[in-house]
Amino acid sequence: MAFLEDLKITGTLGNLSFYYMRGVDKIVVRQKGGASREHIKKSPSFELPRLYMSEFGGCSKMGKEVRFMMHPVRNLADYNFSGFINKALKIVQKQDSMGKLGRRSIELSRHTSLLAGFQLNKTTTFDSVVRTPLRYTLSRETRSARVDIPALLRDINFHPNNRHARFRFEVSLGIVPDFTFDAGDGIYKPRDWYTTLFTPRSVSSPWYPALKGSPATSLEINLTDQVPADEGYSLMLTVGVRYGSPMEDDVVTEVKRAGVGKVIAVAGQPDGVETPGSEKVTREEPVRPVADVQGGVAACMYGWRSGKAIPSPGQLAKIETAVSTSGEKRSSSEETEEPVVTEDLIPAPAFKKPAPGLKAHTSLPLQEHDDPGGDGDDQQQRPDVNQAEE
Repeated sequence: MAFLEDLKITGTLGNLSFYYMRGVDKIVVRQKGGASREHIKKSPSFELPRLYMSEFGGCSKMGKEVRFMMHPVRNLADYNFSGFINKALKIVQKQDSMGKLGRRSIELSRHTSLLAGFQLNKTTTFDSVVRTPLRYTLSRETRSARVDIPALLRDINFHPNNRHARFRFEVSLGIVPDFTFDAGDGIYKPRDWYTTLFTPRSVSSPWYPALKGSPATSLEINLTDQVPADEGYSLMLTVGVRYGSPMEDDVVTEVKRAGVGKVIAVAGQPDGVETPGSEKVTREEPVRPVADVQGGVAACMYGWRSGKAIPSPGQLAKIETAVSTSGEKRSSSEETEEPVVTEDLIPAPAFKKPAPGLKAHTSLPLQEHDDPGGDGDDQQQRPDVNQAEE
C-alpha cells in the first residue's frame, strides 16, 4: 500500500486514485487495475462472478431497509455496521436451498435469530450500560411492542457515560420485508405491498438524571396503520439509551453520537405456516456476565448473539453422512463377537519413585524390561535423570 505525504490531494489522476481511509492518517494511493466493467458484464469467463454479484446486490438493498427501520436509534452507533448487516443477510440467503445461484431469496422472517441481540456499539455496548434484563412483548398480529424497563440505580445496574448529565430510553419498531429475485427486471425487489408508507416509529421516555437513575418505565409502540399483505416480513424492535445536556428553562439538548443501542427482538413468520397468522413473543433478556458483554462484540460471527450458527445445506449433508457412517460402524461392531476389554480389566501400572535427592519430577511407569531395583541394563537404556535436570 502506497502513501502520499507532501502533496495533499484526493481524487483521480490518470491511472492513480488518491483517497483517505478510516484508521489511516495519510493519503492512500492506489493504481487502477483489473478487468473493465464491460468485460465483467459480457465476458463468459465472468458468468459465475456475475451470479454472486447479483446476490450480493440483493443483500445490499435489503440491508438498506434494515438500517432504515432502525433509523430513530441508528445515530447511537459508534461505527459503520452496514457491512455486518450485509454479511448477516448473506448467511440468510445461503439458507435458500431451493433457489438457483444468483436468484436465491433473502427471507429474514425465517431466520430472525441472526439479528436479534445485535449491538450497535463496539466501545461501550448496551448490555454494559444497562445490566438488568429488559422484558418485552412483541406481537405480529397487532404489530405492536411493549418494553418494560426496570428501576435503574447508578453504579448498581446502570453505568452510563460520566460526561453527560441526562439520559432517556428510546424504542423503535419497524417492518422489514423479505427480498426475492424478479426475473422480469433481473434485480432483487421487496414484496409488492412494500411502499414508502412503511416507516419506522419510535417512542421515548422522559429525561432522567444520570447521577441517580430512573424508576421502572414501560414504553409501548404500534404500527396499526401499516398492514403487510402477507407473512413475508420481520418485525424488528430496537432499544437505545440517548444522552442529553441540560440547558436553560429545563430544556435538555440531545448529545450527538452519544449513547448505546441494541436490537432486542425480531419477530418472523411462524414455522410451517404459509397462510396469514400471528406470532406473539414475550421474553426476558438473559443475564450475561460483564466480561461476556464486553467481549461479545469482538466475536463477529453469525449466530454470536444466540450462541448458535445456522449450518448451511452442505454442512447439514456432511453431518447426516457422518451420522449414517457411525451407525453402520456401530451395527457392524455389534455383529462381531469379540471380547470387550474394559478399563477395570487392565491393572494399574506400577510407578517407579524418583531417585533420592531429586526434586519434584513426574514418575515414569515401570515397564516389563525395567529393573525393579533400579540397577542393571535399565540404567543404560534410559537417560540419566540427573543429567537431564542439569
